[in-house]
Amino acid sequence: MLKIGQVYEVTIEDTNIFANGICRIDNMVVFVKGAIKGEICKIEITKLFPKYAFARCIEIIEKSEHRIVPTCPNFEKCGGCSFSHISLEFENEIKYNYVKSAFAKHRLEADFEKTVCPVSENYRNKVVLFYNGEAFGYMEEGTNKIVSHSTCQLNCGAFDKIAGLTANELKSTPLRALYLRKSFDEKDIMVCPVFYQKTNIIPYATKLISQFSNVKTVLCGTLKDKDFALENVKYSTVYGSGYIEDTLCDLKFRISPESFYQVNHTCAELLYEKAIELANLGENSVCADLFCGTGTIGIIAANKTGATVYGVEIVEKAIKDAKHNAKINNVKSVHFESMDASKFDKAVDVCIIDPPRKGCSSFMLDTLKRLKPQKIVYISCNTDTMTRDIKSLSDTYKISTPVSIFNLFPRTSHVESVVCLIRNDCNEGNL
Repeated sequence: MLKIGQVYEVTIEDTNIFANGICRIDNMVVFVKGAIKGEICKIEITKLFPKYAFARCIEIIEKSEHRIVPTCPNFEKCGGCSFSHISLEFENEIKYNYVKSAFAKHRLEADFEKTVCPVSENYRNKVVLFYNGEAFGYMEEGTNKIVSHSTCQLNCGAFDKIAGLTANELKSTPLRALYLRKSFDEKDIMVCPVFYQKTNIIPYATKLISQFSNVKTVLCGTLKDKDFALENVKYSTVYGSGYIEDTLCDLKFRISPESFYQVNHTCAELLYEKAIELANLGENSVCADLFCGTGTIGIIAANKTGATVYGVEIVEKAIKDAKHNAKINNVKSVHFESMDASKFDKAVDVCIIDPPRKGCSSFMLDTLKRLKPQKIVYISCNTDTMTRDIKSLSDTYKISTPVSIFNLFPRTSHVESVVCLIRNDCNEGNL
C-alpha cells in the first residue's frame, strides 16, 4: 500500500504530454515529475488518489539518452515550459504518441504523419507576463505564484527588454500584467499593460516609444473584475492605431488585442497550408471557416483557390479585422459575419473548423450534421476534445486522411493537429 513520503526505486515506463514520467507500483499508476522514459529513479510519493499517485524524483540512478541540461534557470519553477530537460526530437515523439493514443482511446482508426516542428526558440509572437510588484514572469505550475525572469527562451529579446522597462516605470501603479504582440519581422510591436483600475500611462508610453522604434501601438488594459483573462480586459488606445500588422502566407493581416492569431508564425504557415491542402477546394467550391478569428485561413484559402469562403466568429472586433484583411489583400470571394458558429446556416461543400481548447459544443456538432458538408477539416490544439468530437460525428463522417501533427508550442505541453473528415456517402476528390 502506497503512502505519502514513501521512497521507491522504479523504472520509468513512459513519458506523458505533461513531461511526467509514468511508472507502476503495486498496480497503481504513479506520475513522476521530470522523469523520462527508460530512466531508473529513486522517487518519493507526494500525492495519493484512489487510482493514481504523484511523486518527485529524488535521484536519477540511470539517465535517459534523451535528457538534456535546461538552458533556463527557472525551468523547474516556472510553469511556462514542460520539456526543457528533454531533447526536441524526443518531445516530438512524445507528442506524436499522445495524439495517436487519443485517437486509439476513442477507437478511431487513422494514420499519422511525423510531427512537424520547424522552430523551437523565440517563436512566441504573443505573451502575457504577470506582475508580482517587482518584476514580470509566468506562474509557477499549479499555483498563482509568479516566477520572475529577465529572459525567456520562447520570447523575443524585445519582449524581455520592454518588460524590464515596464516594471521600472509602472512599479507604483495597480499593474497586474503585460500583454505583448509582435509581427514576425518584429517591425510591429503592440504593448498593453493591464491594470486593476484605470491608470494614466501617457508618460510611460512616451518613454516606451522613444526607446523602441518598433513599438507601433500602446494600449491601456483595465480588468473588468479581479479575475484575470484577456477576455475580461477593456482596452483603450493610448498611442498608434490600436493594432499591428503581420504577413502570413504572403498576405497581410491586422491584429487587434481581442483577435485570435496563432502564436508560432513559422509553424502556423505550414499548418494552414496543410489544412487548405486537405480541404482540396476549387474555384467553384463553397467553404465555411468557422471560429475564423481575424480571417487568416479563410482569406488564404480563398486567395489560393478562388473558392467562396464564409468566415464566422463570435468576437465582433475580430470580424472587423477580418473584413479589413480581406480588403487590403483584395480577396473578394470571402465574406465575414460576427455570430455564434453553431447558428451558421448556409449550404457549403467544406467546413474548416478551429474551435477553442474545449472543442465543439453539442450545438456546434449538431450544426455540422445539419449542414452536411462533404468535408470537415478539423484543426485543434486539444487532441482529447478533437477526438471526442470526431467520435460524435462518426455516424455521419469518417477520417479520410492521415492526422498531421504540428508542434506549434515547442517546450510546452501543447500540440496542434489537423485531419480531414469526409461524409460517409461521399467520394473523395476535388470539390
